[in-house]
Amino acid sequence: MVSRLSTTGGLLFSSVALAAVVALSTTLSAEAFSPSQSYRPLAAASGSRSTITTPTALYNRADRRKDKKKKKKRTIMDDDDVTPSSPTSANSNEPILLGGGESGYEYELGESKIPIATAKSTDSPPKKSKLDQELSGERIQEDGIVGESVTSAASVSDMPLYPGEVKPDVTTVIMDPDTGIERIQQGKYVADKVTGKAVVLSSLGPEYRLAQMLPGVSPETRDQYRFDWTSVTVPEMVEQLKAACTVPLKNSSTGEEWLGIPPHPVISNPAVDFVLSNRDYLGHRMKKALGRLKLRAQSQFEKEKAIELRALWKHFLLLEDHISAPFRQIIVNAEAIVGPNFGNLDMKSYCSGELYERTANYLVLKSMVAHWEKKYNDALAQDAIPDEEGMNFYAQLYTGDPKRYLPDPPIIFRLAEVSRITVMAQNMCKAFADTPELFDDLPAEVKFIEKALGIQGGTTLRKYMLEEFCPENNVDPASLREGLKRLYQQMFNMQIDPYGDLTMTLWNLCVATSVGTEEAREPYEEYIGNVKGTKYENNPGFFQTYTFDHDKNSLVRFLDSAKVIEKGTAGSPEELGRQLQGEAFQLLNFDFGGGEKKATEPKEEKRYEVPEDRAIGRPHMMGWLDLLGDEELMGGDTEEGGEKEESFEADKWEEVKA
Repeated sequence: MVSRLSTTGGLLFSSVALAAVVALSTTLSAEAFSPSQSYRPLAAASGSRSTITTPTALYNRADRRKDKKKKKKRTIMDDDDVTPSSPTSANSNEPILLGGGESGYEYELGESKIPIATAKSTDSPPKKSKLDQELSGERIQEDGIVGESVTSAASVSDMPLYPGEVKPDVTTVIMDPDTGIERIQQGKYVADKVTGKAVVLSSLGPEYRLAQMLPGVSPETRDQYRFDWTSVTVPEMVEQLKAACTVPLKNSSTGEEWLGIPPHPVISNPAVDFVLSNRDYLGHRMKKALGRLKLRAQSQFEKEKAIELRALWKHFLLLEDHISAPFRQIIVNAEAIVGPNFGNLDMKSYCSGELYERTANYLVLKSMVAHWEKKYNDALAQDAIPDEEGMNFYAQLYTGDPKRYLPDPPIIFRLAEVSRITVMAQNMCKAFADTPELFDDLPAEVKFIEKALGIQGGTTLRKYMLEEFCPENNVDPASLREGLKRLYQQMFNMQIDPYGDLTMTLWNLCVATSVGTEEAREPYEEYIGNVKGTKYENNPGFFQTYTFDHDKNSLVRFLDSAKVIEKGTAGSPEELGRQLQGEAFQLLNFDFGGGEKKATEPKEEKRYEVPEDRAIGRPHMMGWLDLLGDEELMGGDTEEGGEKEESFEADKWEEVKA
């Protein structure tokens, strides 16, 4: 049962878990679960810094592939694994969309009668179709690509595992032996960027794990750091964040002491306390504001200010990653439970467990529903677009997941297949919500999602929240709104695919429930919305962009000079040939007349004139993006006429003794 939260509280979970939050130290690693300590200056230890290794491959992938049968390639228009269906069947059995909040569950949500894709029969044993792989909770298997599953996105950039390879503990950058290109290989666990190691969940009990998942602070700490949202401004929030992150530092080589931001990846307890106290007010909006302020200072050639803002920005990103790491690990654990049981409506057989586990299971289920409803809408839109040239062609390109254009797509995207997965995802989420043992004691902000998305209209939603939901669940509306925003910040740190759709729905709920209250105030808008013009004087978040010089053989110059193509036609073959000859063949210093051109005296190159429709009045080559030089890439200074300083200055830092 969720207890009423005091005015100093911030999160909406059980009273036992709230007590665990107060007992926790504000750093979220398992080692830090001890009584809160007083402030202590921190220093970097060279051994705590995380590094990315690039191990060599166990053996060559080309050798592994010698005995593999060559896969039959097909275009996206080949429906050789799809049974054609009548156009009316899809419309008569379409799923009821739930993730966007426009309609609720029907009491009777039947199975889709849309024909299911089947593989062609052959003399050899049939290969398991992509749809069958997803319905069984597996990832789609494609050579060299990480395919999608019902709970996880596909990735063409990640390195898949091959026979004989073991999944690393944490995500690692490795070298692709075929291409020599570094690729990411996902690990079994989420890495904490502070320690560089896998996240360790607390061994003190499920209440402490819930406190890691949805962290808070003690009432005293909250009162110390909490913003006054009725009057606080963005510059004031930035200054308070900077003050909380600033600690005494010392250079062990020179003995110099000063106050500053700890070197990466070191964080301090006061900084974590501050961020947790204001989690609903900071998050991604503060990330955007710090980034724009840094670029604004840089565009005005205020180098020192830009360096300070960049350090604070990077430190805040580190704090966000550190605080959200346990939440991401618990969600990953839930994916491993829900995915393999896709289609199993006996939810208690695999979704039971402690409160934090059931909360994660529900969030994975609800995210799965929102994600596949979005894919269903995309499939409907694709089918409705006329197969004609012109703007319809561009609509087909930007609608839906672009990975469907790969030769052998690692995703499900056809309407008939997407419909079946969507209906089953809805049925699973409904079955979970209808099981009191699984759902009724979830955190109030999580239960509110399920109830609220079946209500149309903001006024009706707020009336339901004030008159029904809050009294029934013994929470006050302000605490519920804060809990929703804190959950939103945790979800925002998940990967966009497949969690982005539910995350944006959460934000819409946050906005809708705040209408008419002091929390509806939005001081970030003028800093990140660019709503006050294009001058430094009247727009506090503005920075001046500019156009660049491009090499005469660059694609940008080629497109700028291809005037004939601008009106939607490539022109005559002769005209197109002249353009290609003038731009492409000069790359090789060859002419159609034959033979290599003789070297000639270099001619004075004309000043590059940027086309007005692309320049749109912007200045040319201001140069402020290069203001920080190597510091922007390496994070260290370069001495004039000398060599770079050490990249990791943290080796020189040590703790200042109290």
